[in-house]
Amino acid sequence: MKRVAFALLAALPLTAAACAAPADAVDPEEDLGEEAYTSASARLYDFEFDGELLADTRDAKSAVSDQMLFTIGQLNGEGGVARLDKIALSNVKVTDASGKVKITYHAKLPVSWPKAKRAPRTFNLLLPRDVTWEGQDAFFKKHEPRCTDPWAHDNETGIYWYYYRPATAGCDVGDDVVKMPAKVRVSPENSVRKYPEMNKIWENGSLDVVVIFGKVEDGATTEADRGIWSYNLFVSTMKRELPNATTLPADVGDKPGIAKPETTIRATLANGGKVNITAFLVDNVREGGPKFEARYNELSTDADLIVYNGHAGLGQNVRKLASMGKFKSGQYQIFYMNGCDTFAYVDGSMAQTRARLNPDDPTGTKYMEILTNSMPPNWDSLPLNTMTLVRALADKEHAKTYTDILASFDQSGLVTVTGEEDNKYRP
Repeated sequence: MKRVAFALLAALPLTAAACAAPADAVDPEEDLGEEAYTSASARLYDFEFDGELLADTRDAKSAVSDQMLFTIGQLNGEGGVARLDKIALSNVKVTDASGKVKITYHAKLPVSWPKAKRAPRTFNLLLPRDVTWEGQDAFFKKHEPRCTDPWAHDNETGIYWYYYRPATAGCDVGDDVVKMPAKVRVSPENSVRKYPEMNKIWENGSLDVVVIFGKVEDGATTEADRGIWSYNLFVSTMKRELPNATTLPADVGDKPGIAKPETTIRATLANGGKVNITAFLVDNVREGGPKFEARYNELSTDADLIVYNGHAGLGQNVRKLASMGKFKSGQYQIFYMNGCDTFAYVDGSMAQTRARLNPDDPTGTKYMEILTNSMPPNWDSLPLNTMTLVRALADKEHAKTYTDILASFDQSGLVTVTGEEDNKYRP
Protein backbone atom coordinates (compact mmCIF):
# COMPACT_ATOMS: atom_id res chain seq x y z
CA MET A 1 0.00 0.00 0.00
CA LYS A 2 1.21 3.50 -0.80
CA ARG A 3 1.69 6.02 1.92
CA VAL A 4 -1.55 7.15 3.52
CA ALA A 5 -1.78 10.92 4.00
CA PHE A 6 -4.78 13.14 4.67
CA ALA A 7 -5.29 16.56 3.18
CA LEU A 8 -6.83 17.69 6.44
CA LEU A 9 -5.59 16.79 9.90
CA ALA A 10 -7.60 13.74 10.88
CA ALA A 11 -8.45 12.52 14.35
CA LEU A 12 -6.25 11.69 17.25
CA PRO A 13 -6.70 9.04 19.75
CA LEU A 14 -4.53 9.17 22.78
CA THR A 15 -3.09 6.31 24.69
CA ALA A 16 -3.48 5.46 28.32
CA ALA A 17 0.06 4.17 28.29
CA ALA A 18 1.96 5.93 31.04
CA CYS A 19 -1.05 8.08 31.94
CA ALA A 20 -1.52 9.52 35.40
CA ALA A 21 -2.87 7.53 38.31
CA PRO A 22 -6.68 7.38 38.70
CA ALA A 23 -6.52 9.67 41.71
CA ASP A 24 -5.24 12.41 39.43
CA ALA A 25 -8.29 12.33 37.21
CA VAL A 26 -10.44 15.09 35.76
CA ASP A 27 -13.80 15.56 37.45
CA PRO A 28 -16.28 15.32 34.55
CA GLU A 29 -18.38 18.08 36.12
CA GLU A 30 -15.42 20.40 36.74
CA ASP A 31 -16.13 23.83 35.23
CA LEU A 32 -18.99 22.23 33.32
CA GLY A 33 -22.04 23.86 34.84
CA GLU A 34 -25.18 22.49 33.25
CA GLU A 35 -23.41 21.34 30.10
CA ALA A 36 -22.35 17.85 29.03
CA TYR A 37 -21.11 16.51 25.70
CA THR A 38 -23.97 15.43 23.45
CA SER A 39 -23.54 11.71 23.71
CA ALA A 40 -24.92 8.97 25.91
CA SER A 41 -21.51 7.35 26.23
CA ALA A 42 -18.77 9.95 25.64
CA ARG A 43 -17.64 13.40 26.76
CA LEU A 44 -15.48 15.97 25.01
CA TYR A 45 -12.13 17.04 26.49
CA ASP A 46 -9.36 19.35 25.34
CA PHE A 47 -5.85 17.87 25.27
CA GLU A 48 -3.09 20.50 25.22
CA PHE A 49 0.56 19.56 24.67
CA ASP A 50 3.95 20.41 23.13
CA GLY A 51 5.24 18.18 20.36
CA GLU A 52 8.15 17.65 18.03
CA LEU A 53 9.04 15.46 15.06
CA LEU A 54 11.49 14.85 12.22
CA ALA A 55 10.16 15.12 8.67
CA ASP A 56 11.25 15.43 5.05
CA THR A 57 9.05 18.47 4.47
CA ARG A 58 8.89 22.00 5.84
CA ASP A 59 5.10 21.84 5.66
CA ALA A 60 4.40 21.65 9.39
CA LYS A 61 0.68 20.94 9.06
CA SER A 62 1.29 17.95 6.80
CA ALA A 63 4.04 16.56 9.01
CA VAL A 64 2.00 16.92 12.20
CA SER A 65 -0.90 15.22 10.43
CA ASP A 66 1.29 12.20 9.67
CA GLN A 67 2.43 11.99 13.28
CA MET A 68 -1.05 12.43 14.73
CA LEU A 69 -2.47 9.55 12.71
CA PHE A 70 -0.75 7.27 15.22
CA THR A 71 -2.98 8.61 17.97
CA ILE A 72 -5.93 6.88 16.27
CA GLY A 73 -4.50 3.51 17.18
CA GLN A 74 -3.21 4.77 20.51
CA LEU A 75 -6.49 6.22 21.76
CA ASN A 76 -8.61 3.40 20.36
CA GLY A 77 -6.67 1.20 22.74
CA GLU A 78 -8.18 3.27 25.57
CA GLY A 79 -11.72 3.69 24.24
CA GLY A 80 -11.73 7.07 22.50
CA VAL A 81 -10.64 9.17 19.57
CA ALA A 82 -10.12 12.80 18.56
CA ARG A 83 -10.64 15.07 15.56
CA LEU A 84 -7.46 16.35 13.98
CA ASP A 85 -9.25 18.73 11.66
CA LYS A 86 -10.07 20.65 14.85
CA ILE A 87 -6.50 20.71 16.14
CA ALA A 88 -5.14 24.19 16.90
CA LEU A 89 -1.40 24.57 16.25
CA SER A 90 0.71 27.43 17.58
CA ASN A 91 4.36 28.31 18.26
CA VAL A 92 5.42 26.23 15.24
CA LYS A 93 9.18 26.24 14.58
CA VAL A 94 10.90 24.61 11.59
CA THR A 95 14.67 24.03 11.55
CA ASP A 96 17.15 21.82 9.67
CA ALA A 97 18.48 18.77 11.52
CA SER A 98 21.03 16.33 10.06
CA GLY A 99 19.54 16.17 6.58
CA LYS A 100 15.95 16.22 7.82
CA VAL A 101 13.59 18.89 9.10
CA LYS A 102 12.85 19.29 12.80
CA ILE A 103 9.45 20.71 13.68
CA THR A 104 8.31 21.73 17.14
CA TYR A 105 4.83 22.95 17.96
CA HIS A 106 2.15 23.52 20.59
CA ALA A 107 -1.24 21.88 20.05
CA LYS A 108 -4.75 21.88 21.47
CA LEU A 109 -6.95 18.98 20.43
CA PRO A 110 -10.59 17.99 21.17
CA VAL A 111 -10.81 14.36 22.28
CA SER A 112 -13.91 12.19 22.62
CA TRP A 113 -13.41 10.16 25.80
CA PRO A 114 -15.72 7.42 27.19
CA LYS A 115 -17.89 8.47 30.11
CA ALA A 116 -17.33 5.09 31.71
CA LYS A 117 -13.64 5.90 32.15
CA ARG A 118 -12.37 8.86 34.15
CA ALA A 119 -10.09 11.04 32.09
CA PRO A 120 -6.62 11.67 33.58
CA ARG A 121 -5.48 15.22 34.26
CA THR A 122 -2.30 14.46 32.32
CA PHE A 123 -2.10 12.02 29.45
CA ASN A 124 1.15 10.95 27.79
CA LEU A 125 1.02 10.70 24.03
CA LEU A 126 3.71 8.38 22.65
CA LEU A 127 4.11 9.23 18.96
CA PRO A 128 6.83 8.34 16.41
CA ARG A 129 9.64 10.86 16.33
CA ASP A 130 10.57 10.31 12.65
CA VAL A 131 7.55 10.60 10.33
CA THR A 132 9.43 10.38 7.04
CA TRP A 133 8.39 7.34 5.03
CA GLU A 134 11.70 5.67 5.82
CA GLY A 135 11.25 6.50 9.50
CA GLN A 136 7.72 5.09 9.61
CA ASP A 137 8.84 1.95 7.81
CA ALA A 138 11.64 1.39 10.31
CA PHE A 139 9.21 2.06 13.18
CA PHE A 140 6.76 -0.51 11.81
CA LYS A 141 9.39 -3.23 11.34
CA LYS A 142 10.82 -2.70 14.81
CA HIS A 143 7.65 -2.34 16.89
CA GLU A 144 4.92 -4.17 15.00
CA PRO A 145 5.62 -7.50 16.74
CA ARG A 146 4.96 -6.16 20.27
CA CYS A 147 3.07 -2.87 19.94
CA THR A 148 0.07 -3.88 17.83
CA ASP A 149 -3.62 -4.61 18.29
CA PRO A 150 -3.95 -8.41 18.55
CA TRP A 151 -6.82 -8.28 16.03
CA ALA A 152 -4.75 -6.49 13.38
CA HIS A 153 -4.86 -7.91 9.86
CA ASP A 154 -3.21 -6.98 6.55
CA ASN A 155 -0.93 -4.77 8.61
CA GLU A 156 1.83 -2.81 6.90
CA THR A 157 3.71 0.46 7.14
CA GLY A 158 1.06 2.62 5.48
CA ILE A 159 -1.70 1.67 7.92
CA TYR A 160 0.25 0.81 11.06
CA TRP A 161 -1.03 3.98 12.71
CA TYR A 162 -4.48 2.36 12.94
CA TYR A 163 -3.23 -0.72 14.81
CA TYR A 164 -0.55 0.98 16.94
CA ARG A 165 -1.00 0.07 20.64
CA PRO A 166 1.89 1.32 22.82
CA ALA A 167 0.08 0.19 26.00
CA THR A 168 0.37 -3.48 24.99
CA ALA A 169 2.23 -5.64 27.50
CA GLY A 170 5.83 -6.03 26.39
CA CYS A 171 5.82 -2.98 24.14
CA ASP A 172 8.87 -0.74 24.58
CA VAL A 173 9.02 2.08 22.04
CA GLY A 174 11.95 3.75 23.81
CA ASP A 175 13.50 6.79 22.13
CA ASP A 176 11.74 6.08 18.83
CA VAL A 177 8.80 8.11 20.12
CA VAL A 178 8.34 11.58 21.51
CA LYS A 179 6.63 11.56 24.89
CA MET A 180 4.10 14.41 24.94
CA PRO A 181 2.36 15.00 28.30
CA ALA A 182 -1.04 16.48 27.50
CA LYS A 183 -3.00 18.56 29.99
CA VAL A 184 -6.61 17.38 30.01
CA ARG A 185 -9.58 19.68 30.60
CA VAL A 186 -13.32 19.35 30.02
CA SER A 187 -14.17 21.11 26.76
CA PRO A 188 -16.48 24.14 26.91
CA GLU A 189 -18.09 22.91 23.68
CA ASN A 190 -20.07 20.18 25.42
CA SER A 191 -23.84 20.63 25.24
CA VAL A 192 -27.01 18.94 26.50
CA ARG A 193 -30.76 19.08 26.04
CA LYS A 194 -30.41 19.79 22.35
CA TYR A 195 -33.10 18.41 20.07
CA PRO A 196 -33.00 17.68 16.38
CA GLU A 197 -34.70 20.57 14.58
CA MET A 198 -37.99 18.67 14.24
CA ASN A 199 -39.86 21.71 12.93
CA LYS A 200 -37.41 21.97 10.02
CA ILE A 201 -37.53 18.23 9.32
CA TRP A 202 -41.32 18.23 9.11
CA GLU A 203 -41.95 21.67 7.58
CA ASN A 204 -42.80 20.05 4.22
CA GLY A 205 -44.92 17.32 5.85
CA SER A 206 -42.52 14.46 5.21
CA LEU A 207 -39.45 12.71 6.61
CA ASP A 208 -37.13 11.88 3.71
CA VAL A 209 -34.36 9.37 4.45
CA VAL A 210 -31.42 8.01 2.44
CA VAL A 211 -29.60 4.99 3.90
CA ILE A 212 -26.51 3.39 2.36
CA PHE A 213 -25.25 -0.05 3.37
CA GLY A 214 -21.75 -1.16 2.45
CA LYS A 215 -20.69 -4.80 2.36
CA VAL A 216 -18.12 -6.35 4.65
CA GLU A 217 -16.42 -7.89 1.62
CA ASP A 218 -16.54 -6.38 -1.86
CA GLY A 219 -18.29 -8.74 -4.25
CA ALA A 220 -20.18 -10.65 -1.55
CA THR A 221 -23.53 -12.06 -2.69
CA THR A 222 -25.25 -13.69 0.32
CA GLU A 223 -26.46 -12.81 3.81
CA ALA A 224 -23.33 -14.41 5.20
CA ASP A 225 -21.96 -10.93 4.54
CA ARG A 226 -23.07 -8.72 7.43
CA GLY A 227 -23.51 -5.73 5.14
CA ILE A 228 -26.04 -7.57 2.98
CA TRP A 229 -27.70 -8.94 6.12
CA SER A 230 -27.95 -5.39 7.52
CA TYR A 231 -29.55 -4.06 4.33
CA ASN A 232 -32.11 -6.88 4.29
CA LEU A 233 -32.92 -6.45 7.99
CA PHE A 234 -33.43 -2.70 7.62
CA VAL A 235 -35.70 -3.01 4.58
CA SER A 236 -37.82 -5.85 5.98
CA THR A 237 -38.22 -4.18 9.39
CA MET A 238 -39.06 -0.72 8.10
CA LYS A 239 -41.67 -1.91 5.60
CA ARG A 240 -43.24 -4.05 8.31
CA GLU A 241 -43.29 -1.27 10.94
CA LEU A 242 -44.45 1.63 8.81
CA PRO A 243 -48.24 1.70 8.35
CA ASN A 244 -49.57 0.63 4.94
CA ALA A 245 -46.08 0.78 3.50
CA THR A 246 -45.53 0.43 -0.23
CA THR A 247 -42.24 -0.39 -1.86
CA LEU A 248 -40.44 0.17 -5.10
CA PRO A 249 -39.82 -2.40 -6.51
CA ALA A 250 -43.24 -3.68 -5.43
CA ASP A 251 -41.97 -7.26 -5.06
CA VAL A 252 -38.96 -6.41 -2.92
CA GLY A 253 -39.72 -9.09 -0.32
CA ASP A 254 -37.82 -9.41 2.96
CA LYS A 255 -34.43 -10.17 1.43
CA PRO A 256 -33.79 -7.83 -1.49
CA GLY A 257 -30.01 -8.39 -1.35
CA ILE A 258 -27.88 -7.92 -4.44
CA ALA A 259 -30.86 -8.62 -6.74
CA LYS A 260 -32.50 -5.36 -5.64
CA PRO A 261 -29.72 -3.04 -4.40
CA GLU A 262 -32.05 -0.03 -4.24
CA THR A 263 -35.34 -0.10 -2.35
CA THR A 264 -37.77 2.73 -1.67
CA ILE A 265 -40.33 2.50 1.14
CA ARG A 266 -43.21 4.98 1.39
CA ALA A 267 -45.80 5.25 4.15
CA THR A 268 -48.35 7.66 5.64
CA LEU A 269 -48.41 8.00 9.43
CA ALA A 270 -51.61 8.29 11.51
CA ASN A 271 -51.05 12.06 11.79
CA GLY A 272 -50.86 12.42 8.02
CA GLY A 273 -47.10 12.83 7.85
CA LYS A 274 -45.26 11.04 5.06
CA VAL A 275 -42.16 8.87 5.46
CA ASN A 276 -40.02 8.19 2.39
CA ILE A 277 -36.97 5.93 2.77
CA THR A 278 -34.55 4.95 0.02
CA ALA A 279 -31.99 2.29 0.94
CA PHE A 280 -28.95 1.31 -1.13
CA LEU A 281 -26.61 -1.67 -1.04
CA VAL A 282 -23.10 -1.09 -2.43
CA ASP A 283 -19.73 -2.78 -2.15
CA ASN A 284 -18.39 0.51 -0.78
CA VAL A 285 -19.04 4.20 -1.31
CA ARG A 286 -15.78 4.82 -3.15
CA GLU A 287 -16.73 2.33 -5.84
CA GLY A 288 -20.50 2.67 -5.83
CA GLY A 289 -20.44 3.56 -9.50
CA PRO A 290 -21.97 6.37 -11.61
CA LYS A 291 -25.54 5.05 -11.34
CA PHE A 292 -25.41 5.02 -7.54
CA GLU A 293 -23.75 8.43 -7.38
CA ALA A 294 -26.34 9.95 -9.72
CA ARG A 295 -29.21 8.59 -7.61
CA TYR A 296 -27.56 9.71 -4.39
CA ASN A 297 -27.02 13.21 -5.78
CA GLU A 298 -30.67 13.32 -6.82
CA LEU A 299 -32.03 12.21 -3.44
CA SER A 300 -29.58 14.13 -1.26
CA THR A 301 -31.05 17.51 -2.18
CA ASP A 302 -34.26 17.08 -0.17
CA ALA A 303 -33.13 14.42 2.31
CA ASP A 304 -33.67 15.12 6.02
CA LEU A 305 -31.52 12.19 7.16
CA ILE A 306 -28.58 10.58 5.33
CA VAL A 307 -26.92 7.49 6.83
CA TYR A 308 -23.88 5.52 5.75
CA ASN A 309 -23.46 2.09 7.36
CA GLY A 310 -20.25 0.26 6.56
CA HIS A 311 -16.47 0.32 6.53
CA ALA A 312 -14.95 3.75 7.05
CA GLY A 313 -12.12 2.58 4.78
CA LEU A 314 -9.59 4.32 7.05
CA GLY A 315 -11.50 7.51 6.23
CA GLN A 316 -11.73 7.08 2.47
CA ASN A 317 -15.43 6.13 2.34
CA VAL A 318 -16.33 8.91 4.75
CA ARG A 319 -14.53 11.58 2.73
CA LYS A 320 -15.93 10.23 -0.54
CA LEU A 321 -19.49 10.55 0.73
CA ALA A 322 -18.73 14.04 2.07
CA SER A 323 -17.68 15.05 -1.46
CA MET A 324 -20.92 13.75 -3.01
CA GLY A 325 -24.43 15.16 -3.01
CA LYS A 326 -26.26 18.19 -4.35
CA PHE A 327 -27.54 20.47 -1.64
CA LYS A 328 -29.63 23.63 -1.42
CA SER A 329 -29.83 26.59 0.91
CA GLY A 330 -32.09 26.35 3.93
CA GLN A 331 -32.33 22.55 3.86
CA TYR A 332 -31.70 21.14 7.34
CA GLN A 333 -30.05 17.73 7.28
CA ILE A 334 -28.72 15.12 9.70
CA PHE A 335 -25.83 12.89 8.63
CA TYR A 336 -24.87 9.66 10.39
CA MET A 337 -21.45 8.31 9.42
CA ASN A 338 -21.84 4.86 10.95
CA GLY A 339 -18.48 3.12 10.61
CA CYS A 340 -15.27 2.61 12.56
CA ASP A 341 -13.79 5.74 14.21
CA THR A 342 -15.71 8.12 11.96
CA PHE A 343 -15.32 10.93 14.52
CA ALA A 344 -11.66 10.83 13.53
CA TYR A 345 -12.26 10.97 9.79
CA VAL A 346 -15.01 13.56 9.36
CA ASP A 347 -13.56 16.92 8.40
CA GLY A 348 -15.06 20.36 7.92
CA SER A 349 -15.84 20.03 4.21
CA MET A 350 -19.60 19.51 4.62
CA ALA A 351 -19.85 22.44 7.04
CA GLN A 352 -17.96 24.59 4.53
CA THR A 353 -20.47 23.58 1.85
CA ARG A 354 -23.35 24.66 4.10
CA ALA A 355 -21.65 27.95 4.92
CA ARG A 356 -21.29 28.75 1.21
CA LEU A 357 -24.96 27.91 0.58
CA ASN A 358 -26.32 29.87 3.55
CA PRO A 359 -25.13 33.42 4.23
CA ASP A 360 -26.82 33.24 7.66
CA ASP A 361 -24.74 30.19 8.62
CA PRO A 362 -21.02 31.09 8.75
CA THR A 363 -20.13 28.00 10.81
CA GLY A 364 -22.01 25.57 8.56
CA THR A 365 -23.89 23.98 11.48
CA LYS A 366 -27.21 25.87 11.52
CA TYR A 367 -28.66 23.48 8.95
CA MET A 368 -26.67 20.34 9.71
CA GLU A 369 -25.66 17.86 12.40
CA ILE A 370 -23.29 14.91 12.03
CA LEU A 371 -23.45 11.73 14.10
CA THR A 372 -20.18 9.81 14.25
CA ASN A 373 -18.57 6.93 16.15
CA SER A 374 -15.63 7.36 18.49
CA MET A 375 -14.87 3.64 18.35
CA PRO A 376 -15.46 0.70 15.99
CA PRO A 377 -19.12 -0.34 16.46
CA ASN A 378 -20.48 -3.87 16.48
CA TRP A 379 -21.54 -4.66 12.93
CA ASP A 380 -25.04 -5.71 14.01
CA SER A 381 -25.54 -2.30 15.61
CA LEU A 382 -25.41 -0.53 12.24
CA PRO A 383 -28.97 -1.32 11.09
CA LEU A 384 -30.33 -1.28 14.67
CA ASN A 385 -29.03 2.21 15.45
CA THR A 386 -30.20 3.48 12.07
CA MET A 387 -33.73 2.21 12.73
CA THR A 388 -33.70 3.76 16.21
CA LEU A 389 -32.83 7.14 14.70
CA VAL A 390 -35.49 6.89 11.97
CA ARG A 391 -38.14 5.96 14.56
CA ALA A 392 -37.20 8.94 16.75
CA LEU A 393 -37.39 11.42 13.87
CA ALA A 394 -40.68 9.94 12.64
CA ASP A 395 -42.34 10.42 16.05
CA LYS A 396 -42.68 14.20 15.93
CA GLU A 397 -45.35 14.28 18.67
CA HIS A 398 -42.86 12.85 21.17
CA ALA A 399 -39.61 14.59 20.30
CA LYS A 400 -36.51 13.44 22.17
CA THR A 401 -33.22 15.13 22.87
CA TYR A 402 -30.15 13.81 21.11
CA THR A 403 -28.90 12.46 24.43
CA ASP A 404 -32.12 10.47 24.91
CA ILE A 405 -32.04 9.18 21.33
CA LEU A 406 -28.43 8.06 21.64
CA ALA A 407 -29.18 6.38 24.98
CA SER A 408 -31.32 3.92 23.00
CA PHE A 409 -28.44 3.11 20.64
CA ASP A 410 -26.08 0.19 20.92
CA GLN A 411 -23.21 1.88 22.73
CA SER A 412 -20.30 -0.04 21.19
CA GLY A 413 -19.40 2.82 18.85
CA LEU A 414 -19.63 5.65 21.43
CA VAL A 415 -21.86 7.71 19.14
CA THR A 416 -21.61 11.49 19.37
CA VAL A 417 -23.33 14.45 17.74
CA THR A 418 -21.61 17.61 16.52
CA GLY A 419 -23.14 20.74 15.03
CA GLU A 420 -26.15 20.76 17.37
CA GLU A 421 -24.93 23.65 19.54
CA ASP A 422 -27.05 26.21 17.65
CA ASN A 423 -30.29 24.19 17.56
CA LYS A 424 -33.32 26.16 18.74
CA TYR A 425 -36.16 23.61 18.64
CA ARG A 426 -38.08 22.81 21.81
CA PRO A 427 -41.21 20.62 21.92
